[in-house]
Amino acid sequence: MSSYCTKIGPMDGNSWEEICQLVFKKLYRQFGYQEMPASPGDYGIEGFVKDYGIAIQCYCPERMYTQEELYDKQRDKITRDLAKLNTYKDELKKRLGDCKIKKWIFLCPEINRNELLSHVVKKQNEMRSLNLDVLDDKFEVEIQDVDFYIHEIQEIMMLKSGKVTFDITPQQLKYFTSATEEIELNIQRKNEKRCITNGVLNFEKHKRLNLLTEKKFLDGDLLLRRIEKDSALIYFELARVINQYENEIEELCLTWDALPEQLIEKIKEVLALRIKESIPMLGDSERHTLVDSFAAKWIALCPLELY
Repeated sequence: MSSYCTKIGPMDGNSWEEICQLVFKKLYRQFGYQEMPASPGDYGIEGFVKDYGIAIQCYCPERMYTQEELYDKQRDKITRDLAKLNTYKDELKKRLGDCKIKKWIFLCPEINRNELLSHVVKKQNEMRSLNLDVLDDKFEVEIQDVDFYIHEIQEIMMLKSGKVTFDITPQQLKYFTSATEEIELNIQRKNEKRCITNGVLNFEKHKRLNLLTEKKFLDGDLLLRRIEKDSALIYFELARVINQYENEIEELCLTWDALPEQLIEKIKEVLALRIKESIPMLGDSERHTLVDSFAAKWIALCPLELY
């Protein structure tokens, strides 16, 4: 199943709705919050707060979209679900009773375009003009993202899993299609230390190792791009592991007192173990290719330094 990467981790439609429901039950349990199950039908709301006239509708993208695609998906979802308030007004009246909807909140992990605000105002005015019995005269439409409820979400996730995360969205992994002069010099300088035996540099070994390091450095990006395209969940977890381990490598290098080649083998061993633990569904071949690639990348760039 595809997932969407958010500040609180990978989410799909079901997990995002579950979080939203738990948040509103926590915040409004004393104010008449009622969940609206999708059975027997989806009426454009997934819950409402009777005392305040607040209705919520949750939406999480099915997968990672471009920014333009995400805007289109959110805009169309808002349009469809607001229309349901009119289509199913009689069914809603039976369930809302005397409660009128004063505010309809569209909950999604992130808002990426301010054009969505213009669309919301337009749809809000259209809904007011219908004079529906289930809507308040000053009916409002509002869009909210994960930051509106981040503290409540963290508390809920800690209770559910025994741990809490804080803004775990990793930085995007950088891609390279060719090696710059600086990268080539880094590879040559660091690999030189790997090719010295008894104080003597093996020039042929050094030359071949430089070419192999550069090849692994560049070839690994092909696999990374495929993972990012085909599995957002695996890419998200991989980026999280890599970003975290990069923060530790510099200290490891500074305190290392054995041979340079042993340091590189240690780094690869630890990285392979962390990837296996965090992403058990990733194949052995892919895991070893990624480990070799990132070891080569850290030689070509920072933070791996051989002293």
